[in-house]
Amino acid sequence: MTQTTRRPSVPIDPDTDRVVQAARTSGTREHAALATLAARGRIHLPTGGEQLSEAATLAALVEMGRQVLQEQVLEAEYQAIAAEQNDEDRAVRAAMRRRRRLSPRAAE
Repeated sequence: MTQTTRRPSVPIDPDTDRVVQAARTSGTREHAALATLAARGRIHLPTGGEQLSEAATLAALVEMGRQVLQEQVLEAEYQAIAAEQNDEDRAVRAAMRRRRRLSPRAAE
């Protein structure tokens, strides 16, 4: 399967542009924060040079936002599943845990 890359036109307000420009520039607090967050999210940032390209910086920021959005969606889904659990479901799971603990195979 071939991956295609879209290059949409995105309006950027002046405040966002200032942050992006600072994040591009090595030695700034914004660049250090971008590198830390990218490493935490396993997002590749090109190394070397005094300045990242605007495209690489924006791509990293979009990917970070996508990851945070996905985490929020999963958390909401887990909460919905937990809310659907009733006393009977909890009792069945507790009984299964007790059976596993008492099972002869559990001692192996």
